[in-house]
Amino acid sequence: MLKVGTREITKFTGGEIILDAQYPYEKLGLFYLGRELDMDRHEVSDLPFLYKNKNLTTHAAIIGMTGSGKTGLGIALIEEAIMDNVPSIIIDPKGDMGNLLLSFPDLKAADFSPWIDSTEAEGKGLSVPEYAEEVAENWKKGLASWGQTGERIRLLHEKSDMTIYTPGSTAGVPVSVLSSFRAPAEKVLNDTDTLNSLVNSTATSLLSLVDVEGDPLQSREHILLSSLFLHFWRKGENLSLEDLIGHIVNPPFNKVGVFPLDIFYGQSQRMSLAMMFNNILASPSFAAWTQGVPLDIQRLLYSETGKPQTAIFSIAHLGDTERMFFVTMLLNQFTGWMRRQQGSSSLKALLYMDEIFGYFPPIANPPSKKPMMLLLKQARAYGVGIVLATQNPVDLDYKGLSNIGSWFVGRLQTRQDQDRVVEGIVGASEGKLDVRLVKSLLSDMKGRQFLLNSVHLEEPLLFETRWVMSYLKGPISKNDIKKLMEKKRESNSDDDQADSPVSASSPGSQVLIDNPPVLARGIDQLYFLQNVMSEEICFEPWLWGTASVRFYNSSRNIDIVKEISLRLYLDEGFSRPDWQVAETAACSVEDCVFEPPDKSTFYPLPAAFAEMKNLTGLKKRFSDHLYQNERQELFRIKGTKFESVPEESAGDFKVRFSDSLREQKDEAVEKLKEKYEIRQERLEKKLQTAYNRLEKEKTDVTTKTTDSLISFGAAVVGAFFGRKALSASNISKAATGMRSVGRVAKEQGDVKRAEEAVMGLQQELDDLSEEIGEKIDALAEDFSIDSHEVETFSIKPRRSDIFDLRMVLLWEMTV
Repeated sequence: MLKVGTREITKFTGGEIILDAQYPYEKLGLFYLGRELDMDRHEVSDLPFLYKNKNLTTHAAIIGMTGSGKTGLGIALIEEAIMDNVPSIIIDPKGDMGNLLLSFPDLKAADFSPWIDSTEAEGKGLSVPEYAEEVAENWKKGLASWGQTGERIRLLHEKSDMTIYTPGSTAGVPVSVLSSFRAPAEKVLNDTDTLNSLVNSTATSLLSLVDVEGDPLQSREHILLSSLFLHFWRKGENLSLEDLIGHIVNPPFNKVGVFPLDIFYGQSQRMSLAMMFNNILASPSFAAWTQGVPLDIQRLLYSETGKPQTAIFSIAHLGDTERMFFVTMLLNQFTGWMRRQQGSSSLKALLYMDEIFGYFPPIANPPSKKPMMLLLKQARAYGVGIVLATQNPVDLDYKGLSNIGSWFVGRLQTRQDQDRVVEGIVGASEGKLDVRLVKSLLSDMKGRQFLLNSVHLEEPLLFETRWVMSYLKGPISKNDIKKLMEKKRESNSDDDQADSPVSASSPGSQVLIDNPPVLARGIDQLYFLQNVMSEEICFEPWLWGTASVRFYNSSRNIDIVKEISLRLYLDEGFSRPDWQVAETAACSVEDCVFEPPDKSTFYPLPAAFAEMKNLTGLKKRFSDHLYQNERQELFRIKGTKFESVPEESAGDFKVRFSDSLREQKDEAVEKLKEKYEIRQERLEKKLQTAYNRLEKEKTDVTTKTTDSLISFGAAVVGAFFGRKALSASNISKAATGMRSVGRVAKEQGDVKRAEEAVMGLQQELDDLSEEIGEKIDALAEDFSIDSHEVETFSIKPRRSDIFDLRMVLLWEMTV
């Protein structure tokens, strides 16, 4: 055992890795993806492959044929992101990524049994329970061989909520896609190129739903839709599909370019286009597109309390046109969310697409291509990593390839595929890599083996992927999704019911009157008609107060105005309004009329109200209530100046502070790295010297692979310093050489000294590992959000900050 601070780290023995979950490699932001392979001999070493998560901010591509282990690597990446508290949005065209929900901390056969393929079990001559026992045991052994246990799976569950969303279907959690086309953030509105890209892709994807090929420069349909989106988005207004249909018929402008609207695109033609979209809205098959959770990226990535989430969008059940529409809408919404974030050099979120074929092609221009290209160009500045997976490298746009910093390449099906990858990797290396070397590496690939070429590494690296914590049963069907998401759907349904407005209690057996009561001239009356058909119209009386409340604080640069709209039901017992029990009014003044429809009936007013001459006294009490109770609540980290901004929820504030801590920790780790740079260089030289000496002394000795001398702590040091000389090939050569010459140690006196030199190197690596481990533990504690207390404070209005008060009698139509 190697002691690291208060921890004991088991060394690698017999080809198995024994991980100590307490070792701070996760605190260093390192993804544990597998074992390194010796570049020269293609043999598996015992050195774990640890990859810096922030390297993914320069994006990644995973390429490999069926059976290459591409899906396993993708799932391992997401699992490690969860372990590092990094949220993910996953686009899953084939249904493979739903396997992330099939992880079982207890590793019992009963957990696996519901997901066993009965046909597969029958083919092995076993019943489903018997085969489940076999699979559970196999998974337990597989995890153990990679140093993982059920406890790591349990931690995976604690760190993130995983949800499968099914747009256009209620199999999983449905997503409301057509209910709103949200206006982009102000930063996007001020960036002409980004705004135009979002508008064009949104218009193109919408038109594809009605089988209209909309060229941005030639199509009148496309130009009209783009003009409508630009008009309303620049005003900061969201659009629903219903709104869009109405505005297609009656646009809020009279000209398009220099031509009058009716000459450019006539009324009858606009009506035809509106009817096409209305048919979509009216179609029962599209009802699911307007139901479910909103496409709110912040809420998909983080819960209300700020907990990171993993959102899987399963789209295997959709047709090609629907898939393209949804992917384009999701990418647009993701871009809008991203542009509202603060810049970051740390990895704060992942966007993963499991099969990019057809969405980012080299020649064609589908609606999804522009927003994907935009993300690849801009996401790095915001700490967002894009990971694209494909079976075929020719599926990717060649311009987009230059924005991808890490390539994970597995087995490829054809020589053409290998040549394309070789061309890309060697070209990106600026002459540092040899074509023959890369071709040789790719030609010898086996399943679960990958060549990594990255701008963050000095040379390519071979590795074998680890055993994933999730059970890989194959594509997840709609029925599987229904089983997995049953509780989530019920929970969302309960939330919707809890959020639905509660109507006022029944007025009881009061006698209706045929005319509104006659009141003093000083009392204004308004009438609110519900948007429903009814043969009898009856109104209930409410006291409705509206006001503007300003919250001002110069030192915090806060100057906002909050619009207040409260109502109280005027029942028979009314004498003095209690605004503490008031509810938010569901209508605005613009929604109301000044006269009731003919033949309306009314519930009577309470006597105390009917006798009033004016509402001045009630208005004063309303103003007092606002002065005493309205506050702009804010949050701050105790002992710091880190504070929330107005309208920021406690959960979103926690997310923003966590991002800040992550960035501060990364900066502190870089400083720590600089501090140990000299010792690192010295260790590299000692490693090279030891290796050279062993090579010299091992003449006539047959080498063979043996147990590694390198501890897990030393492996972390290698990843911490960016590998350099501490690679699988160099270390395994040194280890193998030491073991080989040890056979003739009695005959060659110099060998003993060479062996001692290498053992000295190991001790220095272990000492450095221990020292860095202790420093990282301290950093992790300092930059843990659990070490910081969130406190609440508020800004109150002045008397003069309450203005535009209005008090009216509101007659609301009963439903």
